[in-house]
Amino acid sequence: MISLQCLRLLQGGQSLSRADMARALGVTRATIGHAVAELATAGLVLETPTPTPERIGRPGVALRLNPQGALFMGVEIDTRAVSAVLLDLTMRVIARKVDPVGDTFHDPKAMVPRILSAAQSLAAHTDPARLAGLGVAVPGLVGRHGQVVNAPLLGWRNFALQEALQDAAPATWQIDVCNDAFAFASAERAADLEPSSLLMVLLAEGVGSAYLDEGRMISGAHGFAGELGHMIVSVHGKSGALETMAGAAGFPAAMRPGWSVAQGVADVLATANTPETLAALDLWAEALAIGLANATHLLDPSRIVLGGPLSVLYPAVADAVTQRLSALMLQGHAAPSLHLARYGGEGAAIGAAARLRARIFALPDLGKSPSATPFPTAPVVPNRANPASRALRQRTTS
Repeated sequence: MISLQCLRLLQGGQSLSRADMARALGVTRATIGHAVAELATAGLVLETPTPTPERIGRPGVALRLNPQGALFMGVEIDTRAVSAVLLDLTMRVIARKVDPVGDTFHDPKAMVPRILSAAQSLAAHTDPARLAGLGVAVPGLVGRHGQVVNAPLLGWRNFALQEALQDAAPATWQIDVCNDAFAFASAERAADLEPSSLLMVLLAEGVGSAYLDEGRMISGAHGFAGELGHMIVSVHGKSGALETMAGAAGFPAAMRPGWSVAQGVADVLATANTPETLAALDLWAEALAIGLANATHLLDPSRIVLGGPLSVLYPAVADAVTQRLSALMLQGHAAPSLHLARYGGEGAAIGAAARLRARIFALPDLGKSPSATPFPTAPVVPNRANPASRALRQRTTS
């Protein structure tokens, strides 16, 4: 347990001495020494000399995360492409791959080897002993055991994706399947260690969201909370689901066959001053403002973070969205601040990998309630073959 607590002190990327850790945890230097030895043996931390000009003698030693101590793969699925990233322990993307899916996205069974192929192409360049596993982000309702209950954009219903991937993947891989907005929120939460009330909005082919209350993700009774895209709104006289008006379908250039949404958005930006694109942006800004106003009245977040491939377009409509959002707010209810996500268009894929990373740092939460957990996750099948998996096993058996 002390080893995990030491590891948590380093998760934000900072360097600390053994004395710093002992003070922070209220234990002896000897206790910290034993814990750090375990972490160093597992390859999760590194020692770095920290010479100080005013001090004579041997330089001090600081501890930091070993970037190569554990590696995590994340995949995002949509109707255009399978987008994969390889993440190190410090949240740095060290490799990426995008594979067009063609018409196979309709068939979840056919997509299993496509997902694994993208992941294996990244895994081929890593040390297998350091590869913790694969996280997959899906645009739709995903149950707590990684089963895709309903993914309307993909046309999937009641498919046990996590189980299918686990059966087909190398035995040493951990597999975790989750909703794409939850994955995106996991990426942002991993980079923002200060608990706060955040609404994360994923703007991709559809629209998803996740709500963090003081750092805890609110998942709902069945793990389906945050389906903002299925909110019914009326925009310029047309009524429908928010994701039909604020998703990628409103920008034909972003939906080219064989292109990912992120690749298509680059074309939208290149034609930003044409009448067609300006009209599409106007509709998108209005729909986004209405959806965010409804969500704000319901959840009262302090901040809203926009991510996903379409978020690249937000600066072009920022003034229009903030003005319209303020105008729609109930008197006395201030509009939350709007921010762009750190990880932009890759947020869901990075977050899928970050969910596995989070388990290495997680301590048992004895007082948690079923509807408010830190990153709701499906059960992990322990893998005893490598250090990264042993770290995950410590978390799941503590």
